Amino acid sequence: MFALAQQGVKSIEQQRATNNIDNAIEKSRKLVLRCYNMIASQQEVSGVQVASYLMNYDDHYTTHTFRNLFLISIENYLQAELTKARLQEKDIDEERLEEMTTPIDEEQEEDTKQTEEQFLLEPTQTKNGDRFVMVNTRLDYQHRSKDLTTLCLYDFVSRFYKKTIDKSDRRLIKNANGSEGEQLYTEGTKMNERHTFETAHPQSSSHIIIKHTKPVVPVLIGPQIPRQEREETRERYSRALLTLFVPWRSVHDLCALNQTWTEALELQKPLISPTSLKIIENIQLLHECKHDRDEHLRQVLVEAQSDNSIDPVLIPNYYEDDQNTEEDDPEQLLQMLSIVNENTTNAYSAS
Repeated sequence: MFALAQQGVKSIEQQRATNNIDNAIEKSRKLVLRCYNMIASQQEVSGVQVASYLMNYDDHYTTHTFRNLFLISIENYLQAELTKARLQEKDIDEERLEEMTTPIDEEQEEDTKQTEEQFLLEPTQTKNGDRFVMVNTRLDYQHRSKDLTTLCLYDFVSRFYKKTIDKSDRRLIKNANGSEGEQLYTEGTKMNERHTFETAHPQSSSHIIIKHTKPVVPVLIGPQIPRQEREETRERYSRALLTLFVPWRSVHDLCALNQTWTEALELQKPLISPTSLKIIENIQLLHECKHDRDEHLRQVLVEAQSDNSIDPVLIPNYYEDDQNTEEDDPEQLLQMLSIVNENTTNAYSAS
């Protein structure tokens, strides 16, 4: 990669004699463009890929369907409910309450505002006519049918979705005597498994829960689940796992008023299914892979600094570990690129 980028820089240097009037911004733009073209020209393209582009087919296919889950907002809801209940409880010792309360600095408080629970404005039907209500995945899960009580949030999002009641659904509901919060009888039909919402759900009269023909993969939106061994984020780690993999309808199903999230996770572990335990293991494995990637990249940078065939201008003079960062920081990338651009511009000016 460094060698290809260096070829891009050399390509610009060969043309600088005829482009002395170009300013630094234009030179920087050309630098990035040349580097990209040099890298792209070295990429191998298969015949199948070329044919797909020419026929305007999709350039990628997946074996699974994905569905977003804004986990941190549900966590914040549960944390707020737990804090409210603790403040109303008079039997909790003040020292114990302070121990269970995680201090929040100004930066964390600002992050919390950006991860507040979000709702969608959707239509529903009531006895008084059509109207709009505020709903989200958390409400769908909390007010699921009693037959899905043992289902955790992750499995609920993976296996079920919400749909508007149609004529065939109304016949099933009528045969069930209009029961709410129960599974509908679909045996002998080609219909997927169906459930009604509890009465407390804002769309209980207009929507039902239906099972996916093929499970989808939940994609966690927001801050990723922290590493297991990090002491400073242990509470958030435990809260996230409880929210995802332990069945609940209220925060009291997950954590008692006199417990920390870490203590609650230890007690609730027997309720986590083997499949969910495997997912938890994979989450930790992903963190370990990122750590190994960081170590490998550090070694590459050290070796590159001692390699005379690579221009030192292209080697960043610093590198920071990935501390649970979900993706590269754009500001750092721009800063690294600006270093290359500045040094390149200075080299042009000196010549």
